[in-house]
Amino acid sequence: MTTTQQIAAQQTIGSNDKAQSPLSRLLPLILDIGLPLGSYYLLKNAFGVDTITALIVSGLVPAARTIWTTVRAGKPDQFALAILVLTVVSIPITLLTGSPTFMLAKDGLGTGVLGIYVSVMALRNQPVMTKAFKPFIADTTAKIRAWDDLAANSAEFRGLLTRANLVWGIGFVLEVALRLLIVFTLPFDTAVWATNLPLFAMIIGCSVVQRRWLVPVARMVNAAAGEK
Repeated sequence: MTTTQQIAAQQTIGSNDKAQSPLSRLLPLILDIGLPLGSYYLLKNAFGVDTITALIVSGLVPAARTIWTTVRAGKPDQFALAILVLTVVSIPITLLTGSPTFMLAKDGLGTGVLGIYVSVMALRNQPVMTKAFKPFIADTTAKIRAWDDLAANSAEFRGLLTRANLVWGIGFVLEVALRLLIVFTLPFDTAVWATNLPLFAMIIGCSVVQRRWLVPVARMVNAAAGEK
């Protein structure tokens, strides 16, 4: 399942300057968690398909979405494509080793690398997730101008964004650690769905913690834009 990496890719590479609707934000979770989980248990329990085959087939659902998203966007999403390559390469390795655990654990690789990358860039004062924050705070033309001006001229503003980025970098790494703990300690059929729990915990936790720095960011943007 590649939901964490899909979300991470959208956060890091950038997003549209228009805020997404709640449904559009939930759709990737439905496609990348609901469909793969449903297809895995359906194939295994209803049709008697072996564990490795059921896991591989269910993993093709988010892979197909990655391809479709890339084609629709008209340009390659480098991180998402890297995850797709990782998924494709892991299939023959899983078949050769006969280890479905490897197939389940490999999803953490891309997110772990991303978490380290986001953290390192934040420590270098180069917040790479700024585009993910901007649409939710700078939602008017005046606020967009204020954001751009503050980003260019205010060290305090950039520092707040850097700390918010670091929250997500650490969150991605912790998500991987919890995922691997679940994969290697719980029964496999339980781990298939339980590996998604760290994802939700990470999203909720990071969203709450980041407010400590994004709330002041919003205040600075509103003040610079002449809005309350």
